[in-house]
Amino acid sequence: MQALSKIKNIVLFVVISSSLVNCSSSKYIGDHQFLLSKNILIENGEKKNIKELSALIKQQPNKKILGVIPLYLIVYNLSKEGKDNNYFKKIGEPPVLLNHRLARKSSTQIELYYKNRGYLDAIAKYNVKKHKNKARVTYSIISGKKYTLDNIKVSPTKNKNIELLIDDVLKNSKIQKGNSYNFKELEEERIRISDRIQNKGFYQFNKEFIYFLADTNQLNHTVDLNLIVKNVETEELGNIIKQPHKIGVIGELNIYLDHQDSIPTNTLKFKEINFIYHGDKQTFNLNRISEKIILKKGMHYNKNLVKKIYESLSELKNFKKIDIQFREISSALKTSNLSVDIYLKTGKKIAYSIEAEATSNPTLNEGVSIAASISHYNIFKGSEHLQLTYKGSNNFNNINENGMVLNLTIPSLISPIKFKKVMNKNYRTSTVLSLVVSKQERPEFTRNTITGNFGYQWKTNLSQVHKLSPFTISYVNFEGDSTDLSQISEYLIAKNYSNHLIPSSSYTFSFSNLNSTKLKNHTFFKFYIESSGSILNALAKPLNFNKLKDDTGTEILQDNGKPSYTLKLWNNENIFTQYIKTSLDYRYYLQIDKKNNIAVRVIGGIAYAFGNTNQVPFHKKFSAGGPNDLRGWRAYKRPTGMQLTTDTLYTGGVKLLTSLEYRFSVIKKLKGAVFMDAGNIWELEANNAIHEAANFNWSDFTSEIAIDVGFGLRYDFQYFILRTDIGFPVREPNFGTEMRWDKLNFKDSQLNIGLGYPF
Repeated sequence: MQALSKIKNIVLFVVISSSLVNCSSSKYIGDHQFLLSKNILIENGEKKNIKELSALIKQQPNKKILGVIPLYLIVYNLSKEGKDNNYFKKIGEPPVLLNHRLARKSSTQIELYYKNRGYLDAIAKYNVKKHKNKARVTYSIISGKKYTLDNIKVSPTKNKNIELLIDDVLKNSKIQKGNSYNFKELEEERIRISDRIQNKGFYQFNKEFIYFLADTNQLNHTVDLNLIVKNVETEELGNIIKQPHKIGVIGELNIYLDHQDSIPTNTLKFKEINFIYHGDKQTFNLNRISEKIILKKGMHYNKNLVKKIYESLSELKNFKKIDIQFREISSALKTSNLSVDIYLKTGKKIAYSIEAEATSNPTLNEGVSIAASISHYNIFKGSEHLQLTYKGSNNFNNINENGMVLNLTIPSLISPIKFKKVMNKNYRTSTVLSLVVSKQERPEFTRNTITGNFGYQWKTNLSQVHKLSPFTISYVNFEGDSTDLSQISEYLIAKNYSNHLIPSSSYTFSFSNLNSTKLKNHTFFKFYIESSGSILNALAKPLNFNKLKDDTGTEILQDNGKPSYTLKLWNNENIFTQYIKTSLDYRYYLQIDKKNNIAVRVIGGIAYAFGNTNQVPFHKKFSAGGPNDLRGWRAYKRPTGMQLTTDTLYTGGVKLLTSLEYRFSVIKKLKGAVFMDAGNIWELEANNAIHEAANFNWSDFTSEIAIDVGFGLRYDFQYFILRTDIGFPVREPNFGTEMRWDKLNFKDSQLNIGLGYPF
């Protein structure tokens, strides 16, 4: 009976939907007008579904939900005629009416698409089939045979150096005899040749000076190519004069700081660079700017170096406009003496930002977190970026955390090592100093932490970023009775000592091709490694460090029988941690079309304590749950391994997580998503002899994977994205390996509110 009832509901839904479509689709369609219902592509008699060709068609039918219901058209037709500002018209979509002019243009574009890919005899036509007030357009393509390349030659030029450069580029080119003719590859080759020539000093050169002359042979379907380089054309007394391309030699460098033609200027020469500014005193660190100018007097023009200068100046975050121009001072037979004029327009020095996240679960209570920061981008007149951030969180269950973060980023490498000049020349470098103070208050204890860090960041190119922190030191202080700590995950540290030091060094490498390429699909990858305490532990015996003892003076040994060494600070004996931690974060973004994409993320990590301690500090371990993790659970509330749920916060030394998210457009700036998260955290057996259920085991870890599914809405406010996600924990390992679809209800859901995408 239930199955019969469902079938009836489906039939009723289809009937009602069809009625709505038929009744409303003709409302805004006039006489002799037809609603475009479908586009069909046929190649050599076979129906095709090629995304690139579909994108060339100028008219697309109205969007349909589930491929059947034109919901946006139905909403539009709910509006009253004659009212342009009607709400339904704003959120709906007007009917797409057949336009023969656009259909002919689409057919021409499709034909050109095939010809550009070597089908030079391709013919494309379109046909319209009308039924009542609807029209279906069929685009038919007869491709013909593909043409291949035969003879390829380079016409002589007035500059033999350019000929040699072209020959060198063509050695590793896709343009080879026997390959298919492809217009896109010819365009790419023009760019490659142009870039090589510009990087060898020819400052006036660009791809417009290069063109291919094609001679086709229709009998054997081949193409002969002749690469021709045009000379520079100048006009004198009404006559066009052709001249060979010249190499540009840097004669002088001028930097204009907030230049305005109507205001008098002063000039200061610094490191062979003329700084032109207004007023009696300039307000910039000239050394900081000059070290970004890697073009020097006497060097040849180089396009790549100009690009690096622009990127380096942009990363100072002090200039809202950067303009680099080249002006000819004098000219010889084969060279031109150039003036490099760089115009810098300063932007706002102070900026503010705020971020917030909120979670809600009927069982686990609510929680909110907030971060607010203020930044100054020229605090010491050298484009130094000083940022002060407040971070706070409250889960409304007597657990509060507050902290301040002070970051100073200096856009150059501060180091006693002599490779400073090399790093500044080849990479875009910065030195980062930070100070973090935080306080976490819980019923069982209060933890105070202060952290200082000194590190470097540099980019080898637009895709790759390196971060090295050789010196990081944290001091952690516990306040509270250790007898209250026996049921919480920090117990393994807190039972033996209250205060401890975390000396560490870390390295991060990240890769992203989102900005450096025009690929629709892009990848993100991050590798992180951190080491703590190994140097101090190696010095402990030679320098006779004190050992951890109780109030009676008896040594407190670790589970393996080894002592723990301490350092004395502020009249207290403080144990120092020793561990190694590493993690990988991989993400792939698949762009289906302009309004639909798929995002995939995989995370893996391990943290192992050894030597002086057998526990990794709580805040250095991995956690699960929250708005950017397992979204069916609150942050820190997904139990470690197979532990039972309690009121504690959970962390682990092992983490595995994968997320799959389908993102789509709903209406204009409103986006939607459906997602699935799967993963868990565990402890390492070597670091955990107490809670066996929390330990990672290769033989059965897959049965301990937690899974949630959910959906969310994201609204794009242009400057930020407001996100709400609702996650449903459909697989809780503690209750078995089966999927619990009964958890798909709001009672068991987890509401997450945040800014930006989860990954």
